[in-house]
This record gives sequence, structure tokens and C-alpha cells, in this order.
Amino acid sequence: CDIENLVVSKTLTANGDGINDVFEITGLEVCDYTYHLKVFNRWGNIVYENSDYTNDWSGYAPKSSLGNSAMLSSGTYYYIIGFGNNEIKPVNGYIYIGSN
Repeated sequence: CDIENLVVSKTLTANGDGINDVFEITGLEVCDYTYHLKVFNRWGNIVYENSDYTNDWSGYAPKSSLGNSAMLSSGTYYYIIGFGNNEIKPVNGYIYIGSN
């Protein structure tokens, strides 16, 4: 359960081709962590949040974050992943979302 084994998606292109269709957090499956995912746009607004993330987000913004449920615009977004474990510091980085 070494955090060095964590692998996080760098690109999301939810076009249905089976490649980069969802934001994936892998490498620590045997550790039984609960992932707390927050994704922010360039203005610092939360565009996606899930306290029990299961590798199923495809770049859609829930109705509450943008007014309507829709695919996010192409661009770079910032994420923070918490682990539901106070001993492990949150991990952050960038994800590029490409339009269909």
C-alpha cells in the first residue's frame, strides 16, 4: 500500500472508444482505500466531487456545478484525491479533458 504505486489518469476523452473514457485511480486496489475526489476548473470552482469514487467519472459536470448536466469543456482541470485515511496526505495534479 505504498502511495508510490498510485496511478492517476492524465487525460480524459469520453468518446466511447474504450481509451481514457473515465478518470481512473489505480495501483492501490488491494489497500481498500476510499477515494475522495474533487475536480476543479481553472477558476477554482468544484466541477465534480465524490466521497466514494469508483473510477466511473467521464467528464460530466453534475447539474449543481454548472447549472446543467453536461460534458465539461476541453481544457486542463485540477484534482485532489483524499484517501479516507489521515496517515496519507491527499494527492493532487492535473487532468486534461478533451472534447468529443
